[in-house]
Amino acid sequence: MSSGYDDGPLSLLQELAETPRLGEPNWFEKRREAYSEPAAPQQDATCVSLDLALLEEGPAKTLDGFVPPEAALLPVSPQAIGDPPPTPLRRFSGKKVTPASQTFLTGPDNRTVYQDTAVPWVWVGQIRNDMGGRASGCLMGKNFILTAAHAIDPYYAPGQPMRPGIAFWPAMFDDQSALGPTWSANVINAAAWKVVGSSTVVGYDMAICHLDRPLGEWLGYFGTQGYIDDWEDQARFTHAGYPYDLGNWTRPCYQNGISVSDDDNDKFGTLELETNADIASGQSGGPLWGFFDGAHRRVIGTLSGHQNHFGEPENACFAGGNALVRLIDWGRANW
Repeated sequence: MSSGYDDGPLSLLQELAETPRLGEPNWFEKRREAYSEPAAPQQDATCVSLDLALLEEGPAKTLDGFVPPEAALLPVSPQAIGDPPPTPLRRFSGKKVTPASQTFLTGPDNRTVYQDTAVPWVWVGQIRNDMGGRASGCLMGKNFILTAAHAIDPYYAPGQPMRPGIAFWPAMFDDQSALGPTWSANVINAAAWKVVGSSTVVGYDMAICHLDRPLGEWLGYFGTQGYIDDWEDQARFTHAGYPYDLGNWTRPCYQNGISVSDDDNDKFGTLELETNADIASGQSGGPLWGFFDGAHRRVIGTLSGHQNHFGEPENACFAGGNALVRLIDWGRANW
């Protein structure tokens, strides 16, 4: 289906031509000092459930992100590092055992572990809860992140106070943000679509989380827009997240050259995007983004899971379309 958007991704040559920028040393600390830290907002009263009537207003507008002028900028690939050795396992007898994993590859593993404090890689981070759950997310506004709705179960309950115990670390690496030990924020509220089983329906498996610190004001954040089916099979998108099989849950990976092979929509223009992304448990909620006019980095989907229906291609599925853009637009207007 066509989403009505005119802007398309930059060609690969244009993308590579964008000049990397080193930025100022410790640009993130200097920016935090310059803009100071406001008093932490109070825990919001109840979790927000957005009515689908908002989606009946037609395709949402394109939303740009924000790149701080002080920031280091690496437009194409972050600083790659080697993978850590897997956690060793053994039987009582001493025989070695390979750790079990939920890893889904479409061929050779094209993911690369990285550590970087440049834009846009610093916008991706890890979500952790006090029950041991871990997922991925990204900055989408001055004080909120985007992730998968299933990543915040059971902390989110419409009409009820957000259960404390979820936090976000931008550029998480080895159990601490690569920016430093003071870089994290607590989730104080969340908003998702008012859909029965929204955390189990791929197209609506998305949520935004209100943070108690303005990480996006300091670090910048992604833009967003709808997907156009003319981009089908074009290998020009990027995904990043925190898999447990490459970095033992604590190191991010990225993959360039991802293509969308199919998209299914509902009557509201919400999309389920099937891709050839290589994924593993822990990457849920990580963004799928591309370069668009003026080299803007806009998210077109957030990772929901892996399609494994008999007779169907085993693709990684992202939630996107009108519901994604409207959700981000609501967050920027209300938080």
